[in-house]
Amino acid sequence: MDYDNLAKIRARVALYTGRKSSNILDGDFASVYRGRSLDFDDLREYAVGDNIKDIDWKSSSKTGKTLVRRFIAEKKHNVLFVVDSGAKFCADTSAGEDKGALAVDIFGTIAYLVDKHGDDFALMQDTDGGTYFSYFRSGAAHFENLMSMCRGNIDKNGKNGIGGLLDYISENIRRKMVIILITDMAGMESVNDKILRKVTVNNDLLVINIEDAYLFGYDLFDVDRGEYEDEYTSHREKLLQAEKKERKKRYDRHLEDFRRYGVSTITIEKESEIIDRVVELFERHRHANIS
Repeated sequence: MDYDNLAKIRARVALYTGRKSSNILDGDFASVYRGRSLDFDDLREYAVGDNIKDIDWKSSSKTGKTLVRRFIAEKKHNVLFVVDSGAKFCADTSAGEDKGALAVDIFGTIAYLVDKHGDDFALMQDTDGGTYFSYFRSGAAHFENLMSMCRGNIDKNGKNGIGGLLDYISENIRRKMVIILITDMAGMESVNDKILRKVTVNNDLLVINIEDAYLFGYDLFDVDRGEYEDEYTSHREKLLQAEKKERKKRYDRHLEDFRRYGVSTITIEKESEIIDRVVELFERHRHANIS
């Protein structure tokens, strides 16, 4: 494994820290997570995604249940990345950048910071072969593997959608997690109030919205039809302004829904703003948990 992705992300973070000072980039992720006491039992029952190295085999054989050492399994934070996918990620962002590549870079940047802090992370995506869900682990090899999987799945159309993935998480994964959702406007619209309520009962949810290209403007390519839009229609300035106004209304509506459940949200449209916006996201979430 050549660790090309890791080198790229590390260089980006190094460039940022060379011009700014941030506790978050120094590895201080503690403020992102809600404080929860772990002083209950030394053991708990095995949950999907747990590392088998944490299983207490002696206690498991006595009880007949697979038990995990709580101190080892939960001294680290568990961060689950839910990354949207589909043909829509073959399109561009509002800044004219590759939408799929941006999603992968956002995932990689945050995963690098999580790994640097010593936390375990996993990836979940909806693909044409079903739901992809990795183990919770850390380390360079795990990082590179998930980067490759994320990139390979980013344009695959699945059946469940973002709403379905979050619903699955709330129903089937018992461990407490920080869930980082990387999606777009359509993905946010698939997350209804019921899903938000269930998924945030035991988990922190942070949402990153990737800004889609506008339907009206210049050099617009229709991904579904595989051709450029008619110039006369796409260049209409009034239509563009109306679209921007409508998009803002929809986004503000989602923000209000998210705030009710303590969900922090930011929008990213280009690679150069990834770290600044990620820092802003974590700061928002920290202040939301304090207030």
